[in-house]
Amino acid sequence: MQYVNAVTACALLALALAMLSEPLQAATFGVGAVLAAIAFKHWLRLWMVRVLAFVAAAAMFLYFGQFMSLVPTLQPDWYAQPREAIDAVGLLFAGFAMIPVLSEYSCRMKASEECERGRRQFRERKQGRRERKPLLAPLRRA
Repeated sequence: MQYVNAVTACALLALALAMLSEPLQAATFGVGAVLAAIAFKHWLRLWMVRVLAFVAAAAMFLYFGQFMSLVPTLQPDWYAQPREAIDAVGLLFAGFAMIPVLSEYSCRMKASEECERGRRQFRERKQGRRERKPLLAPLRRA
């Protein structure tokens, strides 16, 4: 998941740089790139993760909303015109790219101390089983 978020951050940053002539569009892509980059930081407080998840969801819906409002205005040969192609494909990519970022934040919201403690206990039990005798060992005669 880290590689996906890294690629997302780089791609959204490239889209933001490509859209410098439209500052508002560049800023929305920049926000998405920052959200994807912050997903690398593992030790965030729960309230911060909640805020970032909310902003990531809002950004995702913003990208899809902008794409849906852009579609009726596209020319029939929009894919042959570089500016319109970057706008349309960039918004569509950004919307779908926010899904793994939002997934990362929602996964972190679900993982509480109880969850982490449960993982540790499971690992300890699994290692303890390896050190124990086989299951049918007590049934063997000495």
